[in-house]
Amino acid sequence: MKAFAKVLTCAFALAAFPALSQEVLNRAPNFYGGQRVPGTVNVQTTVSLSVPVDAGQESGEQIKAAQKGFYLMAGGQCDLILQTLAESCQIISLTSSADLNRGSRNDIVVRGTVTMAVKLKEQKQ
Repeated sequence: MKAFAKVLTCAFALAAFPALSQEVLNRAPNFYGGQRVPGTVNVQTTVSLSVPVDAGQESGEQIKAAQKGFYLMAGGQCDLILQTLAESCQIISLTSSADLNRGSRNDIVVRGTVTMAVKLKEQKQ
């Protein structure tokens, strides 16, 4: 019985090799509710904003103000793309982080990435 189990195990292992040798499709998702927006390309932009800290104000409020500035910059990225190469643009993903640096620099840095679904303009011939 032990020999039969070993033979069966080897048979299953050998049967799996052809399946393993096939090309595996890239299943990395494009996110727009889990799907890619049809007829568009994804454009990704990284934005960074540095603001000096005012010692007379609460740091939490200054961080919120810096984040608001970052979001305004991020929201304006579609406007820039619409002025140059796109007929439509929609933000589909946004990441951000805020750091309070004390010491010699004493500033707030907000950085992040904006991903947009962009429908390109028709090229003129």
